[in-house]
Amino acid sequence: MSNVSDNPPPKRIAPVEERLDESGIWAFESQHGDEFQMDFTRHRFIKLLLITAGAGVIEGDWGKPVCKKGDLVVVPAEMRHKIVDSHRQPISLYGLGIAHKLFRPVDRVADTFPSGVLPAQQLGPLRLENRLRRLLYTHRKNDPLHRLASVAAALDLVAQVSLAVTTTGFTVAELDQATAIDDPQSFTSHSDESLAVAPRTESDPMIETYLTWLQHNFFEPQSIADAARACGMSRRGFTTAFRHHTSRTWLDHVNRLRVQHAITLLQTTNRKMTSIAFQCGFEDLSTFYRVMHRITGARPGAFRL
Repeated sequence: MSNVSDNPPPKRIAPVEERLDESGIWAFESQHGDEFQMDFTRHRFIKLLLITAGAGVIEGDWGKPVCKKGDLVVVPAEMRHKIVDSHRQPISLYGLGIAHKLFRPVDRVADTFPSGVLPAQQLGPLRLENRLRRLLYTHRKNDPLHRLASVAAALDLVAQVSLAVTTTGFTVAELDQATAIDDPQSFTSHSDESLAVAPRTESDPMIETYLTWLQHNFFEPQSIADAARACGMSRRGFTTAFRHHTSRTWLDHVNRLRVQHAITLLQTTNRKMTSIAFQCGFEDLSTFYRVMHRITGARPGAFRL
């Protein structure tokens, strides 16, 4: 397992001491020894535990769910719980505590957070271990700017996990008339009639999670190799699984998400074409025009209201 320093932390026989900093964040790493024991406890904040090695159960108010390497445990505030390691498989983990005060700007958002043991295959594309390792590094710096970075990273992590878990039944927004459009302005951001659902096949949790992530990050610079790596698959395996799940190629799927967002911006803002193209993830105007015409049969200007 990779650590943020060359010297791994000592094996623990008791839990890490709770230490929320002034900003309301607590990031920690814990590697349990064979004699690790934990009494039932409660925290006044939400806590996330990413299991990086070993296995066990998270005993508490919710029963005794099993957790193993790669799983994320989300413990709500005031939840009575304790970790019980499996015999000869002591747990190692990255942990994150977040005070409720950080969620106050968004009314009742904490009520939407998932809880319990979230399986590794559901969250793989989020690359949580990398995120938490980086967060642990910034949290240890303990100066104002790194504290700000820790808060931003912690809130984004919770948001991405929640989106991945609560966005169910994801279907790509596909433009109906792929070859020709008689009335481009009929495609409005509020009209479900302008959207068609791509055929669905047997669920693949890793692809499902990646699709959910992509729905909110389609504008990021990325390649099919990046996507395959995020899902822990070979490029060929990812390509086959993606097409099986969406009935589309990866690039076509990404471009349709970008085009749909571009249409929304064209119909609801007065931004320049260059600005819209870049915001939607297109690297240049010529690609934006070509992809828009291929998918909709019309040039971008035709969508201006």
